[in-house]
Amino acid sequence: MLILLVFICLAAAVFFALYGLLNAVKLKKEEKKKSGIAAESAPSVNFSNPKTKKIMIALIIFLAVAVVLQNIIFGIIACGLYVYFSWQIKKSKEKKLAALIDKQVIEALTVIKNAVQSGQSLQNAINTACDELKEPIKPEFVKMSEKLALGVSFDKVLTDAAANSPSKEFRLMIDTIRISKDSGASLAGIFDRIIDATTQRVTIQAKVEALTAQGRLSGNVVSVIPFFVVAMMYTIEPDMISSLFTTFIGNVLLLVVVIMVLTGSFAIRKLTEIDF
Repeated sequence: MLILLVFICLAAAVFFALYGLLNAVKLKKEEKKKSGIAAESAPSVNFSNPKTKKIMIALIIFLAVAVVLQNIIFGIIACGLYVYFSWQIKKSKEKKLAALIDKQVIEALTVIKNAVQSGQSLQNAINTACDELKEPIKPEFVKMSEKLALGVSFDKVLTDAAANSPSKEFRLMIDTIRISKDSGASLAGIFDRIIDATTQRVTIQAKVEALTAQGRLSGNVVSVIPFFVVAMMYTIEPDMISSLFTTFIGNVLLLVVVIMVLTGSFAIRKLTEIDF
C-alpha cells in the first residue's frame, strides 16, 4: 500500500511538471501572437487558474483519504465526490447568475433604447447603462465601458462581452446591437421587438423551472436514498454491511454504487434541463 501511494505521488508530480511545461509553451505562443517576441518565462504551473486549483484540491483529498484510511478506493470515491459536487455547485451558481441577468436584460434594453432615442451614440448609451443599472448586470457594462475608454474597437468589445457572459438573453442583446450597428437598421424599433421577445422568454423560462422542480427534487432524493439505506443497514446489522468497508470486493462494489448514483443524478438533472 505504501509503495502504491509513493508511486501515485510521483505520478502526480510528473503530471504537474508536464502541465506546467505545456502551460508555459501556450503562454509563449500567445505572447508571440500579440507582440511577436518570444516570452522569457520559466515553465511553471499557474496556480491562479481555477482548473489547476481544483486538480490540486482533488489530489490532496485523494492522498489524504488514502493515507488516513489506508484505502485507495476510498480516496478515489472522496476525490470523485469532490469533483462532482464542486462542478454541480459551480453550474448552480452560473445558472442563478444567468437567471438574474436575464431578468435585468429588459431593463438594460430599455435604458439603451431611451439613450439612443435621445440622440446619444451607442458608446454613450453603454456608459449611461453602466451608471443606471444595478448588480449583477452592471459589471458587464462596466467592463465594456472600460474597454471602450482604453480605445478597444466597439465590435471587439461587443464580441468579448457576448462570449464571456453566462446569460443567453444578454448575448442575444449584444449580438443584436452589433448586427444592427453594422446593418444601419433602426435600433429603437429593434430594441422594442427584443424587449417583447425577451419578456416572453423569461416568462416561459420561469414556468419551465416551476414545472421541472419536482423532477429535480426527485433526482436529489433518489441520489441520497442509497447512502441512507447503507447507513440504516449499518446501524441495524453492522456485521452484514461492514464487508463493504473492510474487504476489497466490498470496496469495489461501493465504488460502483457511487459511480452509478452520480451518473443517475447527472442524467436526471440533464433530463430536467430544457434548453430553448
